[in-house]
Amino acid sequence: MSPSTTAVPAGRALSSALLGGVGVLLTMDVIGALIAVAAGLNPTFLDALGPQARLSAPIPMMVAQVVLVVGATRSRRGVAVPAAVLLAVAGVLAFVSGFYDGGYAAELTAGQRIYQIALVSAHLAVAVMAALRLAGLLRRPARAARTS
Repeated sequence: MSPSTTAVPAGRALSSALLGGVGVLLTMDVIGALIAVAAGLNPTFLDALGPQARLSAPIPMMVAQVVLVVGATRSRRGVAVPAAVLLAVAGVLAFVSGFYDGGYAAELTAGQRIYQIALVSAHLAVAVMAALRLAGLLRRPARAARTS
């Protein structure tokens, strides 16, 4: 098998999955905000993407995730390592924040609750992927990390 037909290195595949995971999160956030407005949980779309969001992440979190995933998927370890750490922490914080901001105590229909659980699970999945990316970056020598 020639080098051009070999499998994509694990670091690149994980980076692609991480980018895709954040893309799914952003899509879910927009859909969740639309559901929240349609159901009367929030009066406007921007409110549904603000601090009282129940079915989406607030806009600052969405922006942070985009910036961090771009950094975490870079080949330079000096950028990728701290970005991967922060992206993993952000995913865990998205889960934990629901206990403190009233998100999990909000009165939701069964379908809305399922959507909320799916969204939080997606945040945790991205956190796990970011942690795996971090582990891969830390295991490789600095020179090898530049190629992934």
